[in-house]
Amino acid sequence: MRISTGQLYDRSVQAVLENQGDLSDIQQQLSSGKKLLRPSDDPVGAAQVIRLTEEIDLIGQYKKNSNLLTNSLEQEETVLKSIDTAMNRARVLMIQSGNGIVGEQDRVAIGIEIGQIRDQIFDLMNSQNAAGEYIFAGFKSASPAFSYNPSATGNKYSFEGDSGENKVQISNTVKVQMNNSGKDVFEDILARSKATLTGSVGATSASLDITQQSKFDQFHSANYDAVTPANNQFRVTILSATQAQITNVGTGAVLDTVSFSSGTPFLYNGLEIDIEGTTGNTMDFQLETPQKHNIAETLNNFVTALNNGSLSDGGFKEALEDALAGTDNALVGVANGISEIGGRGNITDAVFASNLDLEIANKSARSNIEEVDYAEAVSELSRQEAALQAAQATFSKVTGVSLFDFIR
Repeated sequence: MRISTGQLYDRSVQAVLENQGDLSDIQQQLSSGKKLLRPSDDPVGAAQVIRLTEEIDLIGQYKKNSNLLTNSLEQEETVLKSIDTAMNRARVLMIQSGNGIVGEQDRVAIGIEIGQIRDQIFDLMNSQNAAGEYIFAGFKSASPAFSYNPSATGNKYSFEGDSGENKVQISNTVKVQMNNSGKDVFEDILARSKATLTGSVGATSASLDITQQSKFDQFHSANYDAVTPANNQFRVTILSATQAQITNVGTGAVLDTVSFSSGTPFLYNGLEIDIEGTTGNTMDFQLETPQKHNIAETLNNFVTALNNGSLSDGGFKEALEDALAGTDNALVGVANGISEIGGRGNITDAVFASNLDLEIANKSARSNIEEVDYAEAVSELSRQEAALQAAQATFSKVTGVSLFDFIR
């Protein structure tokens, strides 16, 4: 086969250029630390690197979301704990006001402090986060969660937000609620359950009092019928000198038969019932419609009672029992809110730790695909340098040969 001088030159130049290109690639790998300089180097590996990089970036955003969520939860927890502390102080003052030695002026002084606590709690219920959003307003976070209208005929402290739950994505599959709605924590708090004496037939006297509130609350919750008012009517009938029967007037169901002595009070599901009469006499009472008052409203009502010098002892006792029951229910609502925050915080911490593990795993996988093995690359660099030198030496030898060298 005949090889022309042009072919010799072309092949030699091509060999030198190829070796220079290979050497340049190795030098770029060593300087950049990347094994894949272009997609054509490893199409499958390049696609995997892109996917892993996207996943790592996404995890980075989830980590930021988790940090923002943790900060938000911690702020809400701080607010709720402050409210809890204030309510407990108000409860102490309520009990103090019910002491028999506390006079009218003392009650006014107590009312001043409870009024300040009421205002403090109201401000906390309208707390804002760092972005200026109202924490407990739900989706309506641009405006205050609660408003105060002193001229309102009913509740003066009203919830203006909604039940919206702002959630934060902290992983591909997990969203965590960022804040509690004030409707759940503060507004939907049951006031004291009540029963009212509605009349008696034949009895010399009849009275009704709630002496065990928690027990009566259970009875009220189990028996109150919001659909049929007649089913909220109950009757105590004297069966004999030693027994009385309690029935539901609406349904006719017999609820219980209890021991009875005329003129001696007896307890029934938290109610102290006292009837003076004979066989066949009756006394009727009804369960009142459940009411809901937020803690600011409860405190405001009690401040009004403390400042009412004309209120009878019985009226003040009723107001005090209302305030204590409302405060206790509000404390339960706040405690539940704090517990929910703790649960969300635990979920956030667990997912954050999982994201860290995934990030490490993905970075390791990406590193194995795209990052250069320096020991192997240095060896390859030496090999390519030797190959280039050989190609250059060969080129000079081949191009130095001429037909005239053989003509002597």
